[in-house]
Amino acid sequence: MKLIAQSLLTALLLSTATFASDVVTKSTTSANPTVITNSYKVAVYPSTTKSSKLHVVVEREPGQTMTIYLKDAQGTRLAEQQISKKQGTFHFQFDLTALEDGNYSVQVISGNDVALYPVTLKTQPTQATSRTLTLN
Repeated sequence: MKLIAQSLLTALLLSTATFASDVVTKSTTSANPTVITNSYKVAVYPSTTKSSKLHVVVEREPGQTMTIYLKDAQGTRLAEQQISKKQGTFHFQFDLTALEDGNYSVQVISGNDVALYPVTLKTQPTQATSRTLTLN
């Protein structure tokens, strides 16, 4: 089971993910969405199938509690996910549908290890479809 989870995590991390809708989420720190600390590996990436969903995948050995926060630009906690010390590898989503365009962050804390992911929400302008008809 662990090998399957590792393979799935690796496949997810190697694939590029973009939103198919009008909301775009991107990390402003680096192209690599994976952070490896002393106690866990974590990846944060946008959903390819559901607009305004942000996936968080954590691979770790059970043993220490973990908290994952979604914060706005001022540092206000908008959502929180508590992970018990008995839980190992896990996956969940933050729903960003109700959030305005702007800068946010995902903060992962486990003991002394902290990972921070900047996230930008930006609505793309809608473009009218145009067609050209040519007669030969």
